[in-house]
Order: sequence, then structure tokens, then C-alpha cells
Amino acid sequence: MTKNDYLLNIFNYKLYKYINKTYIRFIDDLIEENDLKKFNIKTSFLDNYRRSRFYNEVFLITSSGNIEFLHKQNLIKFVYCDKCEINSLLNINIKNQKTYELIKVLEILQKKFFITNNISDIKYIQHSDILNMHKKVFNTFLSKPIISLILNNTAYRDRDNNIHKLSYLTPKKYFLNYIRIKRILSKYPLATDELIKKELKTEFDIDISTVQVFKIRKKYFIPSRTQRVHENNYESFEYYFSRPKLLINENLLKYKNSEAVYELISTSKINYTYKESYTVYIGSTKNLYKRLNEYINSKGHTPKLRAYIKSNLIYFRAVETKNYKGLETTLLNKFIDSFGELPLLNSNNSKK
Repeated sequence: MTKNDYLLNIFNYKLYKYINKTYIRFIDDLIEENDLKKFNIKTSFLDNYRRSRFYNEVFLITSSGNIEFLHKQNLIKFVYCDKCEINSLLNINIKNQKTYELIKVLEILQKKFFITNNISDIKYIQHSDILNMHKKVFNTFLSKPIISLILNNTAYRDRDNNIHKLSYLTPKKYFLNYIRIKRILSKYPLATDELIKKELKTEFDIDISTVQVFKIRKKYFIPSRTQRVHENNYESFEYYFSRPKLLINENLLKYKNSEAVYELISTSKINYTYKESYTVYIGSTKNLYKRLNEYINSKGHTPKLRAYIKSNLIYFRAVETKNYKGLETTLLNKFIDSFGELPLLNSNNSKK
């Protein structure tokens, strides 16, 4: 390796660490400062693109699970002769090409997660999986150090407008098992570590010991069964629920035929006997999509519920479980313990 080659590699390494705003400005300055016609250099793009006001994300995951690139600068490809003397342009070309290729590989490997946007569908991916898929799709070389640089220094925006590092799409095994345990506890809130172990094997074909289950619970602050039995506040069930979403049809599609307990949430706090809460209704159903669609179409259980939904901006969140009736009763009882009364839109009859 010559000295120039070494300097070239250092420069290439730094490019991967630029945030997109810095990187885009750098490209604009470089193109302006150099006479591209002199070297017969042309620019082309690796894929379709659109302009965006967001500067620090490369791409967006759409509601259909597809990738939409946000900046044409992220997809610049320089076409030039072999004798091109502008090494910096060569490096920018490599940065774009390899980042683009890695994103497309992750799109293939995490396609199910991209479509459902459900964290329980995210796969465990190793560098070897990326290398093998990259070789299959692009038939070119991609080094492990470059993979790490791109994963840790590239951001994207999900369909909920949350910004993540690309490394979010390659989670550690511990984190994935935490997500699976959380899903099991949504069905069996008072499960022992032994039952969690059995359900991991049955539902996900994951074979780990009860000691490992215990360590994962400790690492992610999941209470023990004894703590869960003795917790009397409604907030202790927070981590079982999905992320709140606006009550509109497009947010319901993933819940077709889902058995679940659900919450309706207001944008302003309600003054209950003991303290305030955004929760206005707790219910359960064997088909969450159908039930929430009824609310959207003014077909709620009671005139009070229908009127409230019609005149207020409402969000919802859910716990998918076959034991939806039992969990609904538990949650209503816990709500009364914590707030002194039932949610605003539930019946005044206590379920205790």
C-alpha cells in the first residue's frame, strides 16, 4: 500500500462519520470547486429520490414497508474514466455506493419488520448475514469495518417520524429476547420465569435457561412475578401496551382479527378522584380492527362515547392477548385502585 493509498483510506473512513448535513455541504463545495468537465466526470443517481427538509436522515420507511430516499445527494454516483485524478470524488462515490448497498440489503433482511412496523418482527442479523446477502445481490466486496461505520453513522426516519441509527435494524440477541419476553408477559402478566422459558421455546423456538430469562429481566427492569403480583398501580402495566397512535383507519390495518385489550386516550388530562390521566376508556375485543373502526364511524357502545370521539382528537394503544377479557377486568380494577374511579367513558358499574 502506497502512502497516497493510505491517506485515501483515512479520508474515506472520515466520510462515513459525517452527518448528512455536513456531508451534503461538502459535496456541494467540492463539485463547485472542481471543473468536472475537464475530467469528463458525470453525475448520476443510484435510485429514485425526493427532496426533504430533513437533513440528517438518508431514507424513510413508508407505510407500505418500502424505502424512500430523502436526498439526491445521498445517491450521487460519479461516472469517470480510470485515469481520473480527483481521488476525493472517488471516495464520495464509494461512500454513496456502499451506504446505498447496505441499506438495500437491510431492506431485504428486515422486510417483515418494515411492513408491520412491529418490533417483535425484527430479526437478529449478524455481519455475516449482511456480507452473504450483499454478495448475493451486488456481487461486490463490503468489509466489516465499513459495515460498522455505516450502521453507527447513518440515520433514518421510520413511519412514525422517529429518527434511528441504522444499527437499530441490527439489534443484539439480548434486546430481541427482551422484546419476546415482553410479548409473552402481555399474554400472561403473572408468568414465572419458568413459564416464560417454555413460551419462548413454544412461540419463538428460542431455547434459553431460566437463569438467562432472569438476567434479561434484570437488564431491562422487568419486575419479578412477585413484584408484578403486588404492584397495585395501573401504571405498572404501561410497558405491556403498544405505542399510542391516532385513531384513524390507516393505523388499524395491522390489527385485523387481533384479540386485544385497548385504551382510548385523550389529548387533554381528565381529573379523576385521586389524580389526572389521559385515559378515557378501557375495553377488550376479539377483533381490534373491527371494534376501533366502529368508533371511527360513530358506532360506539354508548351515546356518551360516540359524542366524545366525534368531538375530540383520540389516540389508542393496545395489548394483543387471547386472555383479553381477563386482562380487561384486571386493568379496570387497577385503574380504580390508582385513580379512584373508572375511566371517563366506561360504565359507572365497578368490575370489582
